[in-house]
Amino acid sequence: MTAAPTGPVVVAGGRGAVGAMLVAALRRDGHRIHILDPNPTDPPTRQYDPQCTTLRADVTAPTPTAESALRAAATVVLAVPEPVALAALPTLATLLPPGTLLVDTLSVKTAMAGAVHTELPGHPALGINPMFAPSLAIAGRPVATVVYHDGPQVERFVATLRSWDARVVPVGADEHDRITATTQALTHATVLAFGLALESLDPPAAADATAPPPHMLLRALLARVASGVPEVYHDIQAANPYAAHARRALRDALDELDAAATDHRFDAFAAVMTRARTPLAPELDRYRALCGHLLTMLPSAASGPDLENGGPR
Repeated sequence: MTAAPTGPVVVAGGRGAVGAMLVAALRRDGHRIHILDPNPTDPPTRQYDPQCTTLRADVTAPTPTAESALRAAATVVLAVPEPVALAALPTLATLLPPGTLLVDTLSVKTAMAGAVHTELPGHPALGINPMFAPSLAIAGRPVATVVYHDGPQVERFVATLRSWDARVVPVGADEHDRITATTQALTHATVLAFGLALESLDPPAAADATAPPPHMLLRALLARVASGVPEVYHDIQAANPYAAHARRALRDALDELDAAATDHRFDAFAAVMTRARTPLAPELDRYRALCGHLLTMLPSAASGPDLENGGPR
């Protein structure tokens, strides 16, 4: 796909954040795009861009026009929630020619891996997971890839990701979900729990104005995560088979911290701090420097002019 388009691309969910990011990149490469959307909110793009059309269609029950697009596609991208992607596979199995590449962008891969092997045995299929918000540039950022069924079509799509300067990280389906339980489920649970605790504590208004940099950074993370798409964050917490274990680890860690803080023994608390930084070795100094850099970029007060103008980039 890097040298020249090999055929049309159908993107189910091409109006969503991840789907739109992929549509834009594929259009830049010269691909003809069909977006499937059951409820498009704006006019079909045909009248503005002959390279990209929007079809009012549900990928789980496509219209005749959408069926024709799927049969002719070189690549079909499922940028939809997991229940929709799984429900679409039996229909796609009857429509897609043997050489059509199937790509999903799901946050959880184990269920999809099993379903692809059952519904589309031997069909070229690839799972990708951009490990960043689609509003950020793809260049230099990690994209996890899970090969369900290999083939030259898969290799071309992975080469395309690299041509966009993505940092491709190949993993297995189970490995992917164990990784994201730590890097996404645990992270989001920590940030959302911080917000729930803030709401419960109901701090005085001056807490915002007097917040030290680490607290401001957590508030900024909370604003980003809690303002996200609930369906995406729910999938990460509910569909990942390892997410519940990650949340239990967070609860256990808070209990351990509470015990160390209330038994009035300094050595016990110091031991907790030592254990807490152990997972960062041998990159502790790098992460400490990164945090120092981030904190220096924060405005001096939450109501400062830099923050009101969007903050430092």
